[in-house]
Amino acid sequence: MGLCVKGFGRGVREALPWIAIAVASTMSLTTTAFGKHTRVLDYVILAISASLLVRALVLLVRRKRVSIDVLMGAAGLTTWFLHLTISSFLILLLYSISELIEIQAERYAERKIVGLRELIPTKVSVEVDGKIVSRSIDELKPGDVVIVKPGEVVPADGIIIDGHSLFDTSYITGESEPRPLGKGEHVMSGYVNKSGMVRVRVLKDPGKSLLQLLVLEAERALERKASLQRFIERFSQPYTVLILSMFTAGSLLTSPYKALPLLLAGCPSAFIISSGTATALALATLARRSVVVRGGRVLEDLERVKVLVLDKTGTITLGELKLSRLITLNGFGEDLVREYVGGAAKASNHPVSRALAGLSEAVPSKVQEFPGRGVKALVNGAEVLLGSKEFLAEHGVDVGVAPQCGEGEMVAYVAVNRVLAGVACLEEGLDSGIREVFQAVRRRGLRTVIASGDRRGRVERVAKFVGADEFFYELSPDEKKALVRRLRKEHGAVGFVGDGVNDVEAIAEADVGMAVGRLEVVSNIGDVVLIRGIKSIPLLLNYASRFGKAVRSAILTAVAVKVAVIATGIAGLIPYYLVVAVGDDGATLIGLGLIMSIFLGKGS
Repeated sequence: MGLCVKGFGRGVREALPWIAIAVASTMSLTTTAFGKHTRVLDYVILAISASLLVRALVLLVRRKRVSIDVLMGAAGLTTWFLHLTISSFLILLLYSISELIEIQAERYAERKIVGLRELIPTKVSVEVDGKIVSRSIDELKPGDVVIVKPGEVVPADGIIIDGHSLFDTSYITGESEPRPLGKGEHVMSGYVNKSGMVRVRVLKDPGKSLLQLLVLEAERALERKASLQRFIERFSQPYTVLILSMFTAGSLLTSPYKALPLLLAGCPSAFIISSGTATALALATLARRSVVVRGGRVLEDLERVKVLVLDKTGTITLGELKLSRLITLNGFGEDLVREYVGGAAKASNHPVSRALAGLSEAVPSKVQEFPGRGVKALVNGAEVLLGSKEFLAEHGVDVGVAPQCGEGEMVAYVAVNRVLAGVACLEEGLDSGIREVFQAVRRRGLRTVIASGDRRGRVERVAKFVGADEFFYELSPDEKKALVRRLRKEHGAVGFVGDGVNDVEAIAEADVGMAVGRLEVVSNIGDVVLIRGIKSIPLLLNYASRFGKAVRSAILTAVAVKVAVIATGIAGLIPYYLVVAVGDDGATLIGLGLIMSIFLGKGS
């Protein structure tokens, strides 16, 4: 890992000029303090000021941008012209410190993403023909068996086929307690092995695994700026021109000496640093807790949401299905069907598959998943198809008049070597934790609505259990989209949470679309990806609120500090170095302090 993260951040190279200015200013101040001042030091002031103005001019020509460096370059020239040597060096020193603070503020949040990326190993131990060989992670492919030793990180999503160990899942799930996992259980990329060695069969390409998704989306999100941040950066250019014009007018009307505080405290860097740091800190922290937010704009939009609409199956009931009965057909015994169903189910992360995966310890190979429809896998040498009736029919299975599950139950069909072997009936188990999510959302003043394509009885049961304000049933994708539009007209901004292809239109229509799970087409549409399910929604809303509060507090405080310092500086009540120290560095540090206290305070 290099010194800066590719795609965002300014890195160490941009810090070097400010380090050089800080060192030169410090040495010159020390020399002057000991009575060794020479005219050479006056030329140092001139050289630094000129370099800042040249830097600003280059930026203006190349990118048509007015840089705030012009303010400090003009301040340096003014103090040089007025022979204020000590004040000049103090001003340049404090300004360079302010720029270094800005760079470090960005780097602080970026290091959170770097920490995630550094979890991804570059080399992995792969079992090939009974031998262990070292390979680059880029060569890893589904079906490979990797050896994960104590202290190592699981390189890609897969299934443990041998061994048992404790895993630190905190980087992915946020859970502090190590999780015991053994044969037949799923492990995600980013899990850290804490005890015994395990053999893991890779199910997904490393580039499509959970950790890579978190890292890449978090990096992209940090590149997307909030509308408030973009406004501040756009505003900083006319603001800089305004301050420079006011200084010029003040110099002509009074004197450069009197007008100098406008330049020294007028720098807008405190606003830019505050908004950028709040955005980066919020997005990076959420990413570490398995919530991918695609930019600061989404956090702003979340603050405006008045209605939260949630799909039911796979969203509210995610992971809460349980097998109610297993019907066997065509001479297959129940134990054998359980073996095949449990093995094939491990090939998918769908709620139905997760409910069935524990039926056996069988481990699948040659896995192929058809999102939202079913899976095909090799289990104990037999080809197993697990999914919907239509899915099996598409693969040439004669489903005939298969037995029906009861009212309110979900159904999964299983075929072995293209022969229908059984029907699994599942019912939705409801977790009290989901009810707490709805309560937390309502405490924030949001209206909660369930919108489902399922039958009325199932939807009504869930709605009553969680205490939803409204529920709608048997909705088509178009009807879900129309519902979002209607609720927006009636109540205001709408957030929609869904997990399936039938939710894509509504997710895209909503002011904030949220995808549960990792179905690619849905995740790509969503403004937010809730990898751990809707239990992360209160955390997301909490950080959206903190983000808005942090940015507003920091900017308003910075404005108040700058106005007060400029006024007292022009009145001659404080020396120039204090104008810079308080009006620029002080305003920046106060803003950063407010942001950190809001984000790292109680409940973070």
